[in-house]
Amino acid sequence: MLSGVQGMIGETAFVTRRIDGAHRPGSIRARGEEWLAIPLDPEETIEEGKSVVVADVTRGLLVVYANED
Repeated sequence: MLSGVQGMIGETAFVTRRIDGAHRPGSIRARGEEWLAIPLDPEETIEEGKSVVVADVTRGLLVVYANED
């Protein structure tokens, strides 16, 4: 079982500040804390309030994609 940030992969979170591509990180709320995040698709924009899934961690940023639910 992974712990720490790596253990967050697969978890659902909510966007608290718009994520606007790979070069303009936004913020998500996961595990009761705010984290900087970028989209899995470097061209994607994910709006505030959307549900996302954590796919990976890179350079201290969570990599997320929009949850289709």
